[in-house]
Amino acid sequence: QSTEPFSPRGHFGRRSRNKEQDPAAPAEPPEHKEPPWSHFCDFREITHVVVKESRITIHRQDNQCLDVVLPSPGMALSLVALVDGYFRLTADSSHYLCHDVAPPRLLVSLRNGIHGPMQEEFVFAKLRREEPEEGLYILRWSALDFNRIILSVVKRGPQEALGTPGAFKYRQFRIQKKGDSFVLEGWDREFPSLRELLDLLKGCTLRSGEENFSVKRCCPPKPGEISDLLITRKVKDNGKQILNLTQLSFHQIRKNEITQRAHLGQGTRTNIYDGVLSVCGNSGNEDEAEYFSTEQNNNSREMHVILKVLDPSHRDIALAFFETASLMSQVSHVHLAFVHGVCVRGSENIMVEEFVEHGPLDVLLRKEKGRISVGWKITVAKQLGSALSYLEDKNLVHGNVCAKNILLARKGLEDGSIPFVKLSDPGISFTVLSREERVERIPWIAPECVWDVGALSTAADKWSFGTTLLEICFDADVPLKGRTPPE
Repeated sequence: QSTEPFSPRGHFGRRSRNKEQDPAAPAEPPEHKEPPWSHFCDFREITHVVVKESRITIHRQDNQCLDVVLPSPGMALSLVALVDGYFRLTADSSHYLCHDVAPPRLLVSLRNGIHGPMQEEFVFAKLRREEPEEGLYILRWSALDFNRIILSVVKRGPQEALGTPGAFKYRQFRIQKKGDSFVLEGWDREFPSLRELLDLLKGCTLRSGEENFSVKRCCPPKPGEISDLLITRKVKDNGKQILNLTQLSFHQIRKNEITQRAHLGQGTRTNIYDGVLSVCGNSGNEDEAEYFSTEQNNNSREMHVILKVLDPSHRDIALAFFETASLMSQVSHVHLAFVHGVCVRGSENIMVEEFVEHGPLDVLLRKEKGRISVGWKITVAKQLGSALSYLEDKNLVHGNVCAKNILLARKGLEDGSIPFVKLSDPGISFTVLSREERVERIPWIAPECVWDVGALSTAADKWSFGTTLLEICFDADVPLKGRTPPE
């Protein structure tokens, strides 16, 4: 009999498998089965991230949210920093999702319009795409020296032949960051900020060899811009609908499914009516739907809607009317009014839109003038910004942002309540408006769009957003109402 003490381990130090369970030992907890992972979104679909102590809320472009609770605030910040970093690596190199983890260098870059450490060929390609003008320049961080900024300037050389523009010429100048100061190489003067240095350079000429270069307009990073700073990936198809803006796509509503009621007012070349949409509850095949459309089905329900009827005298712009309906039918956001579809009734083309209970924002602002809090107005502005950000992420332009096109689903004037708004459809496509109609939209319309309908862009929506903010701040008073259109 062995006198060695009993060891529960077998060969190679492993616990013996045939050891009997000690009845006095505590029972092992049952094995926890982890739920399966589910896909929420790709990095490029994230709009922003909010972190409050240990709770993280990730917001998606369609306004859906994912809440995550972690064991400690430190772990929460660590995860947010990871997501934020991957977003810049795969979606947008010059954007952050959460200010709490935004890198200091990125904040400096955003304030001064500095690109990341792009290679020269990408810099020159970007300058060429911008239709170079005299003094156009790009700032970027050096890929070799952490404290160096490269100033790349372009100019067009003299004409090589009559009617033939000269070739582009590029030069690069170095700006060194020394502690809290910035110094242009070759100039002994130090500046406390990059902005002060650039402001002074705009009145100077930089010389390189026999060439002189002026510094006039900065070419900053653009949202989601393609460059060598991004990793291109093949994103797994998650079955989401892809916007198809090259062809019309909307639900066709039969004329006997809508009931037109009171006249509410007029839009641009449209009449607006209160209405009812009869929605058939049958989800069977089309033959059954056609059969039940001739008389009320027990499963049908009525929905309060708004009918926007294109004036029959403007049938020549019916295509532009359908384009607006198609656009609004293919987007989905909690702060965008939903378009149910289009009905063709004889010579009338009708857009059927969601009814939003409390009507236009400008009407409420005038009615409650002087009694609405700043917090209420900020909430409305944030909701409007959310809808426009969603459209911009899809490279879509609304084209008619103003207080009368913002509808109130909830007033939010009672204690403990907040407002809830929806941006309505833009109405007739901007491209078919006459110059007089465009002038009538001053000051909401961006200046470049008054003269050229082709200038409409997401930047024009930003102008309209700014004008609408002034409307909201001053209780729907028209901004610059004392000025003439030319002013």
